[in-house]
Amino acid sequence: MIRCFLLFGALPEHTCLGIVLTMSRDYIFSFDRMLDFRGNTAAYLLYALTRIRSIARTAGVNRESIVAEARKKPIDLDHEKEWKLSRTILRLPDVLVRITEDLYLHPLCEYLYEVSTVFTEFYDNCYCIEKDDTGKIVKINIGRLMLCEAAAQVMEKCFAILGIETVEKM
Repeated sequence: MIRCFLLFGALPEHTCLGIVLTMSRDYIFSFDRMLDFRGNTAAYLLYALTRIRSIARTAGVNRESIVAEARKKPIDLDHEKEWKLSRTILRLPDVLVRITEDLYLHPLCEYLYEVSTVFTEFYDNCYCIEKDDTGKIVKINIGRLMLCEAAAQVMEKCFAILGIETVEKM
């Protein structure tokens, strides 16, 4: 079922399928490449978004409370990966200007892939939730959850522009 959803989610725009399409290149259709969870594919990008969303669920914090907290105080960026992710997130307006000027959507897909990979670097280096040896949550870093929420919102906006429906879990 999820494979069908991913396939049809990826079909409206063939640009998030692991290749960058322009009018000067032919596309060889491949179900296997389209549904691959590695690389610049719709499946990988959707999976990255569901991973981001699962962090807040694990912390037991909903989107509204993260957004409310973000309105109260700025995010402290102490780690280089936090800075890198925030700079990547802030590039969305530039990407939108580019796609409207060039009338190609592949820069948006490339940007989505970049957000996904930079988020993975952030996640691997910066703990959003700290647990003890028993698995009990001992600390929630709300600033990092705010970055996660910002990344998720940017990704959701990009998916909406591309006509790809998002999912909460995979």
